[in-house]
Formats: sequence, structure tokens, C-alpha cells
Amino acid sequence: MFSRAIRLLSIRGIDVRLDLTLVVLAALVVWTFTVRFAPEHGTLPAATMGLVGMVLFLGSILAHELAHALEATHRGIEVESITLLIFGGVTQMHAHSTRPRDEFAVAAVGPFVSLLCGAIFGLIGAYADGWAYGAETARVMGLLALLNVLLAVFNLVPGAPLDGGRVLRAGLWALLGDRSRAIRIAARCGQALGLAIVGYGVVLAVRSPALIAAVWFLAIGSFLFWAAGSEHRMSRLDDLYTATSVREVIALGRDHPATSFPLVPASAAEQDAASGGALPRVEIDADLHTLVEAFQHDHARVLLTDQGQPVGVVEERYVARAVALLRRGARPTPATVDTATAGDDEGSR
Repeated sequence: MFSRAIRLLSIRGIDVRLDLTLVVLAALVVWTFTVRFAPEHGTLPAATMGLVGMVLFLGSILAHELAHALEATHRGIEVESITLLIFGGVTQMHAHSTRPRDEFAVAAVGPFVSLLCGAIFGLIGAYADGWAYGAETARVMGLLALLNVLLAVFNLVPGAPLDGGRVLRAGLWALLGDRSRAIRIAARCGQALGLAIVGYGVVLAVRSPALIAAVWFLAIGSFLFWAAGSEHRMSRLDDLYTATSVREVIALGRDHPATSFPLVPASAAEQDAASGGALPRVEIDADLHTLVEAFQHDHARVLLTDQGQPVGVVEERYVARAVALLRRGARPTPATVDTATAGDDEGSR
């Protein structure tokens, strides 16, 4: 998803990555601190305070995202990575919560940690007067405390993809008993929030000389609108995956010869397993979600089985072609589905 991200380190098996857009956020934080403190402390000391503040603020964002990731792994949800970028951070997970209370806990722990960071910075600032550079430390810590509290409050606004949107989603899921519907409602709330922020940015640009602030509001609002819309689309795709079996995917490939859906014969699959190259196994009547998830961890092929018996190996690229057809509204014919087993001659082409 973030092709420009650079791997920084790994924490308990979770990769931490830095997106190149993070440079913009870092520069904005340094600039904010420098402008705020320069009249009292001078430009060079203020710039130094800005650099320290930037490092600590990015560290608090990492703590926020790490809280999401560790809570998710504690609840049995596999986490792939954390990516820090211009709008904060994103925690990427291989699967979603299976219970509303897990969804709530994973979402709510991030803002809680931001509030905790704000409290810690505030306490340090309150007791820094007697230290070397105590005045400068107190000013930096006070602003960091404020930024973290604002980050927590903003994240709790009820609209996806913000944490508040996920808390709303968890509540709606528990109330309605329908996760997909809850996702779509939260996504629409997120889009409304994004439009409101964009509108405020436009008003600010017209009526105020604060052009940088206006551009920042426009960028944040546009990002939220796009991200919420993406969640809405992914929810629709999630429903499609759940409603489609692997057998139907194979049949779809046969109904559209231009796509092609070759399957390695079962004998070759058994030989592959015998040589130590054990592949993930998926039942042919499982849903498409199961097949897509089996391609995780750099697996390019999956062994399909029918009631536990190997019937063929399918490659990820051919599944991607069939998924593209599904997203365009294509469906296999019933006759093809009835004969779509990976073990016959047609399926082993």
C-alpha cells in the first residue's frame, strides 16, 4: 500500500516504516515550534527546540500506533506493519476484528495513549523549572502536551478512518449485528467530516491571510474524504469476498478464457509438498476471503483441496484477474460452477 515507505525497525515482529511524506509533517512541526518560540528565545535556540519537539512528537505518534498494534496482536489479530506518514500513522492488519468489543478496544487504545503522552509531557514541563534549560524544556513539553491532547480529541471524532470512527463502528456493529453496515455508516460519517474540514479550509483561505493553515485543512479534509470512501469500497469488496466461493472463482476464470485460470495438477502439488515446499491449503468450497488471506506472507501459490484431498495449485496472479472480473460485476454461470473442480483435465491446463 505504501510503496515509498522505508523500513526503520521491528518491534515484537511488527515492522515500523517511514513514508517519505513524513518529511512534510516533520518540517511542519519544526516550523511551528520555531515560529512560536523564536520571539522569546531567538531563532537558533527555537529551531533546536523545534527539532527536539519534532522527534518527541513523532515518537508519540509511534506510541499511538504501537498501542493499536499491540492491542490487536493481544486479541489474536495479526499485524503486518506500522507506517508513519504525513497525516500521522497507519497500522496495517492482515485480518479484522471478529467481535465488536475487540474492535472497540483496538480503536480506543490509541487516543488513550495520546492522552497519556500528553499527561507525561505536561508533568515534565511542570517540574522542569529547576533544570538546566528548564524554561526551554517547559515550553517544548507544554506544546507537546497540547498537541497530544488535540491529537487524541481529533482522533475521537466519530468518522472513519479516525479512531472515533472505529469506535462508532464497534458500537453500531454491537447494536445492529451487521459489521458491514456499521462500516458503511462510519465511512459516510467520515466523508461528511472530510467535506466539513475542506469547507472550513476554503472559508479560511478566502477570509483569512493564514494561507498555510487553509492549505493544511484542505489537505486533511481531502485525505479523510478519500480514506473514508476507500473504507466504504473495501467493505463492499469484503462482502463480495465472503459471498463468493473458491469454486466460483475458478468457474469465473473458465467462463472468461481471456483471463485464463490454469491450475497445476494435483500430482504436481503433491510433489511440491514432498520436496519440502509446503504450500498453504484452502478448501475449494471455502470463501474467497480464505483464499486471498492464504497468499499473505509472500506466498505466490496456494494448494486447493476438496474434502482434504489435493486437487491443484493456483497462482496469485490468476486469482487477481478473477477478482478484477468480480469487481466489474461478472459472475460465473451455474453450469460452470457445478463442474469447477480442480482435478479434471480442463482445470489442469
